[in-house]
Amino acid sequence: MRLFLVLLAALLLAPPQARAQRGAARGNPKELIKQAERLYDQKKYLEAAEVLEKAHEASPNPDPRLLYNIARAYDQGGKEREAIQYYEQYKAKGTDLTLIKRADLFIDRLKLQLQKEEARAAASASERKRLQEEAASARRRADEERQAARRADETNKLRLKEAYEDALAARKRMQVTSFALGGVALVGLGAGTVFGLQARSARNDFDKATELDPKLAAKTATRTNALLADIGFGVGVASAIAAVLLYPKEPLPPPGKPRVTLAPSGAGAGMEVSF
Repeated sequence: MRLFLVLLAALLLAPPQARAQRGAARGNPKELIKQAERLYDQKKYLEAAEVLEKAHEASPNPDPRLLYNIARAYDQGGKEREAIQYYEQYKAKGTDLTLIKRADLFIDRLKLQLQKEEARAAASASERKRLQEEAASARRRADEERQAARRADETNKLRLKEAYEDALAARKRMQVTSFALGGVALVGLGAGTVFGLQARSARNDFDKATELDPKLAAKTATRTNALLADIGFGVGVASAIAAVLLYPKEPLPPPGKPRVTLAPSGAGAGMEVSF
């Protein structure tokens, strides 16, 4: 704090009248410098710089070294730009070559420090921008994936709906076919019954006939009607079996709904999904 003491001595050497007038108008430079010295010793550098600035304004003929002290206080307080500003002012007004040389060194150091801080700030901003871009890109990819999943889900639902409609149409066709076969079975059985009765009647005629020609005619009718009866019953039975086998036994489940089915011959159980 030798510089403070030098400045204090310089102020004490100023004309009493001028000091009194200036001190009355703006404050007592001596007391301000002492206050700044105490703040500086307490490492309250920025507060010391502010008080020194007041002392500089209050001094009638401020010593240029006060500018140097302000610069040092700002320097110690981490205010590089303010320190450089006051170092430059001291270089313009000061006469102490040693202090001017030190001011040059401090200015170079502070400018280099500012350049490093600006470089770090630029690197930090660049990194922050990169992270923001990566986050935005990740959000875009997530949105695209969600949209793709939604489209795939919609496509799958549409495919399931179409498959269900096809299965429903096939079921209806099987029902129609089963009903048609049932009708064929009824017709066949009816025809078989009719031809069977005609064959029985022809057989009775054969038994009652006493002449050769009527007997031969009854025999032929009996065989023909019996054959047609067999064919009718065969068609009827086959159509009935086919109708029973083709008719859907279980209701068609909604699309995509699984159901448990038994394996052939009770060998086990399996999972079936309706599409």
